Amino acid sequence: MNAGAESTARDEGLLAPACWGMIGIVAILLTLAAVRVGFDLEWRSAGRTIFACLLLGSVVWYYRHRRPDERIAVSLSCVIQLTAFTSVAAPLSYIVAASGGPLWDETLYAWDRALGLDWRAYLAFVNDRPWLGAGLRLAYLSLVPQTIIIAVALGLTGRPAECRAFVAAFMISALISMAVSGVMPAVAMFVHLGLQPQDYPNLDPAAAFVHMAQLSALRDGTLRSISLDSIEGLITFPSYHAALGVIFARALWAIPSLRWPGLTLNLALIAGTPIDGGHYFIDVIAGVIVAVLSLAAAHVLRLHRFVRPPGAGWVGRDEAGRLRALDRRLG
Repeated sequence: MNAGAESTARDEGLLAPACWGMIGIVAILLTLAAVRVGFDLEWRSAGRTIFACLLLGSVVWYYRHRRPDERIAVSLSCVIQLTAFTSVAAPLSYIVAASGGPLWDETLYAWDRALGLDWRAYLAFVNDRPWLGAGLRLAYLSLVPQTIIIAVALGLTGRPAECRAFVAAFMISALISMAVSGVMPAVAMFVHLGLQPQDYPNLDPAAAFVHMAQLSALRDGTLRSISLDSIEGLITFPSYHAALGVIFARALWAIPSLRWPGLTLNLALIAGTPIDGGHYFIDVIAGVIVAVLSLAAAHVLRLHRFVRPPGAGWVGRDEAGRLRALDRRLG
């Protein structure tokens, strides 16, 4: 390992191995759950994803060993982790959705009302301002482009630890959201209230109903085959979009030129989540809480750093201190 890579590894703490560990654990859970529940995983649908990861992996190897450039290596390795994680976590979310119990929509709606939050009034407000609805929809749909752009931007601007922390928070928030949604499944607001397009003529919500066919088929047992070519977002509570909006804004804050554009875009993403994702307001609040917890967990992983004394393997910081003290006494 060259000096630059070794320094980067120390700054990142346990972030990189933790991310690979989460990918491996989710892949194992997916396989075991699919066998237990009786799902057919269409592995051929993952062919393009596997090819892309292998191709990017060869580029990472080149920039690690042939032409060392940690900025490029970290950027692309983070993109690989995000791609691999999404490819195993998304199918697992389907199995979780298929195993869900009674729907929580009435309870979630009641919580909104208890907080004094009127979703219908918000829908009417946005519907009366088509320009606002169009802008919020674009922000809501920025999820995938932002994910890739942030990983590349943080890596190429020489912020490897921030890049790894972003990936870790992305994964942790997904796992928390998936677990909670399994206990508290819901179909989302448009479906629960029985709304139709004529109820919001000036809007074109991005994901008001697109998930319903698959969610219903999963819950009634008629869908038992999962393909990466037809994955939809099934999580209502907590809102994963809202969680990622906070995580994106925090990641972009590390790059001065992107701070305010990133904050503006992601505030719009969060504001668009109730309409374009059909989420209850309580979903959004819970998503923000999930983001805070995930960022805190990523920070803890980053702080747990490792050092490598000359001629020794990787050891913990406290152990390294004891070795240095012993060396001084023997000397």
